[in-house]
Amino acid sequence: MHTQKKNTPRKRLITLLHVAKQSLALDEDIYRAMLFDATGKRSAGDMSVRELEVVLECFKNRGFKPVSKRPKKRRLSPKSGNAKNPVIDKIVAVWITMAKHGFLRDGSEAALDLYVRRMTLRSKGKGVDSARWLDVDTAAPVLESLKQWHRRVMIAKLEQQLPQWNSAGLSYREVFDMFEREHARQGAQHD
Repeated sequence: MHTQKKNTPRKRLITLLHVAKQSLALDEDIYRAMLFDATGKRSAGDMSVRELEVVLECFKNRGFKPVSKRPKKRRLSPKSGNAKNPVIDKIVAVWITMAKHGFLRDGSEAALDLYVRRMTLRSKGKGVDSARWLDVDTAAPVLESLKQWHRRVMIAKLEQQLPQWNSAGLSYREVFDMFEREHARQGAQHD
């Protein structure tokens, strides 16, 4: 009966050393000499975890860069700065700010994409699947709807904290600035 052995840290390190050997194009003699120089042992199989880590560091110092095979996870918060148009960066910035203000249950990129999809639904039921894919004509209305939503929730929160406060005629930016000041003041009182 064949039993599977766990992928222990030691086995993972030995595998990494073999990957490093290939990556650095080391022949067998040079590889074994490097093992010996680092630990006094010519075989990775004879080394402790600590010795394997020492050898791995030697390989890293010579230019080896370990790479994970696992696919990268989607970001929890959207990344800005590489959008097709500047309006997308503004959408992302408002979304992240709303999450930081506590107005979103989920501030992830996936949640923003769902919002964008809902806001861009066409007559045939197809919306734009990602904020990154918005064109200039579609991005502007999405940004405006997001700012209106943010303005509404900031006003509601401010009116709870400052019942006498009047938001009539104030722009998004003015409401935002007031909210930030009040938020900072509330934070200072709790310190």
